[in-house]
Amino acid sequence: MFTNTNLKFPHGAMLTSTMLREIYNYPREFFTLLYKNYGDGIICGLDYFIQDKNLFLNSGVIHFDGDFYFLSQDLNMSALAEKNNLETDKQYYICLSRLSNVQEACLTENTLAVTFSETKISPVLGRFYFSKYDNFNLPKLAKGSKPFKDIFKPSVLNLADVPFAIKNGDTFHPMLFRLVKEFLTGKEDKTPFDYAILTQLQNDDVISTQTINSYIAEEVDGKSKFADRADLFKTFCDCLVNSKFSLPVLNAEEIDDTPKTKEVYSGCGRML
Repeated sequence: MFTNTNLKFPHGAMLTSTMLREIYNYPREFFTLLYKNYGDGIICGLDYFIQDKNLFLNSGVIHFDGDFYFLSQDLNMSALAEKNNLETDKQYYICLSRLSNVQEACLTENTLAVTFSETKISPVLGRFYFSKYDNFNLPKLAKGSKPFKDIFKPSVLNLADVPFAIKNGDTFHPMLFRLVKEFLTGKEDKTPFDYAILTQLQNDDVISTQTINSYIAEEVDGKSKFADRADLFKTFCDCLVNSKFSLPVLNAEEIDDTPKTKEVYSGCGRML
């Protein structure tokens, strides 16, 4: 049976326990149904952008240990870094730490607080070397023969550790795949595999790590183990740049350019 619950809150009305349950259950039941086979990681949103020299994390949803956590408004990461008095020239991970707040006997609020840690604590939302609160740089394509070289620089927010939830696992942050899509769109000598990657990105925004591994296997013989997620993505980017579309070219002596004569048959079947 399909049901539709329509909640209304008239002015001055008493908020009942049934209404509270419906408010609590609706978004969580929906996300559980839609993403029950997904791994841990970002479900939607949680993208970075820079505004007035400040780094922001926009609103979104993350899946962690079977639960969904909602960030309802943009978060000023630069202000948060300044508030935490981070030491300059040190590497920090942007991590999420789970907190529980018992508000009433039957009401506990679980949250994921954004923290900065010198060690990697899952789930991770980024990694950076801190210089000052208004000096964050986001990954972007570089000009020249090495378009992806800047995305792993210490001065750039590293997103290779950030999991994005997909069915039965996770993959990389969509911001990284947007760079891949931008590069492949402008690439002149696309291979058939390049077209396949580009088509999938145009449809889904991300691709699985299994697809990435398959692409690498086509381009690099013997490369099957990677030091970490960053090494995997860096190898993938190198393959994208170095792969070239080539057609087999026949040698001159292999080409038979002898003029073909037209065979004519007589009525009795003899060739004339």
